Amino acid sequence: MSFRSTLLLLAFVPTLNLMAQADRIVDRLHLDSTHTSRILLADSLLLARYNRLTYDTTYLARPVQDFTFKARMNTSGNGIDTYGTFNGNEFNNRLETDHNITTSFGITYRGISLALSLNPSKLSGKNRNTEFNISFYNNRYGLEASYQDARDYHGWSEITGQRTDFPSDVVTSRLLNLNAYYVFNHRRFSFPAAFTQSYLQLRNAGSWMLSFSCLAGEINARHDATIQNPAIRLRLGDIGVGGGYGYNWVLPHNWLLHGSALPTLVVGSFSRLELDGELEKVPYTFPKFILTERVAILHYFNEQHFAGITFVISNTLLGYVGDVRTTHDRWRLRVSYGFRFSL
Repeated sequence: MSFRSTLLLLAFVPTLNLMAQADRIVDRLHLDSTHTSRILLADSLLLARYNRLTYDTTYLARPVQDFTFKARMNTSGNGIDTYGTFNGNEFNNRLETDHNITTSFGITYRGISLALSLNPSKLSGKNRNTEFNISFYNNRYGLEASYQDARDYHGWSEITGQRTDFPSDVVTSRLLNLNAYYVFNHRRFSFPAAFTQSYLQLRNAGSWMLSFSCLAGEINARHDATIQNPAIRLRLGDIGVGGGYGYNWVLPHNWLLHGSALPTLVVGSFSRLELDGELEKVPYTFPKFILTERVAILHYFNEQHFAGITFVISNTLLGYVGDVRTTHDRWRLRVSYGFRFSL
C-alpha cells in the first residue's frame, strides 16, 4: 500500500467511528432523517471540541463517561465592616446578611451544563435577599460573576466602647462582584478539575495567573437615632488588576486539594458618597485591594462517583473616606456529590 493510500485510510477512520456512533443514536432515539442530521452535526462538533488536545495528557485527562450528574448544597453570605471616627467619636460596625442556602441539581454533557436551583427560605418568604451567580471555568481562563440584592443586614455597632445591636432594616445593598483569571500553565494545571470536574488532574501542578476584579453597586443606610448614624448612600465602582498563584495537589487514595489566591490592585475607582443628602468627595486612597481566595477538596470513590467541597471568598478594601474605613466580603461554600455515566 502506498504512503498516500495509508494517509487516506487513516483520515477515514474517525469518520467511520462517527458514522457508527450515529447509527447507534438513531436506533436508540428512532429519529427521522432531518432531526437526526441536525443532532448528529451538533454532537460531532461538540465531541471534536471536547476531545481537542489542548493539554498535557501526562498531567490532565478528560472523564471517559459522557454525562455527569451533580447535586449541590450552596451557602453564601455578605459582610460589611466599617470603623473609624465620626463627629469625634470612635466607632466600629460589623454587619452581615443571613446565609443564603440553596439546593441545585445539574447535568453536564461533554462540558455543557444545565442546572436547576431551589431556595426553600426564599419560597417561604423568610429570606428577602435576591442572588444570581454565573461561573465559567476553563483551563486557560475563567469568570465568576455574582449579583446580590441584600435587605436583611444585621450585626452590632460599637461607639466609644459601648456596643448596641444594629437594627436589621437600616442597611441595604445592591452589589455586583466580578472576578476573572488567566492561567499561564494551562496545559498542566486545571481549575475545572477542582471546581467543575470536567477534567481530571493526574499529577501535582500549579501556575501563576493574571486576574481582573470588579465591584460595582451601592450600599445604603437610613438614619437611625439608636446607633446615631447619618443617612448614607455609597455608590461603588472599583476595577482591579493583578495576579497570583494556584496549585492542585493530587494526594493518595484519589484525593485532590486546590488552593489559590489572586490579589488585585484597584487601578480605577469611581465611588460617590452622600451623607444626609449632601454629596461628599471620595478621593482614591492608595492602596485599595480586591482579594479572591479559593479552596477545594475533592474525593473520587471510584471512576464514576465523587464528592467535593469548594469555598470562594472575595474581600474588598474600600479605603478611607475621611476618617472612616470600609471593607466588604462576599463568600460562597458548595458541597456536592456527583456521578458519571454514558448511555
